Amino acid sequence: MQPEQPSYRSTHITLRSLGETHTYSAQEIIHYSRCEDPLIAHLTEIGLIGLQDQASQEHLYNEHDLRLLRRAYRIQRDLDINQEAVEVIVRLLTQIEHLQQALFQTSPDQSPEHP
Repeated sequence: MQPEQPSYRSTHITLRSLGETHTYSAQEIIHYSRCEDPLIAHLTEIGLIGLQDQASQEHLYNEHDLRLLRRAYRIQRDLDINQEAVEVIVRLLTQIEHLQQALFQTSPDQSPEHP
């Protein structure tokens, strides 16, 4: 009789702080996202990422922007596509995320089928 082999399971935990936000400068976002400046400039120009600081006129980026840029970097690298195609994919993924959030925030009591 052979001893039982232990089974292994991995668990991934993502920690997000509530209320704390970190902002990144243009140079920091380039470094941390690994995206090239033209892609970041394009996504900033069309309004998908970044906010312009009124005092300094600099663009500032947040954690959400960083996650989006990392995703854009992987898409562009893995699929070998241009920045316009990356923009389309990122827009679609963002819309899907918003729809999922809206779906999960709607409880059965609030749905139109259950007045």
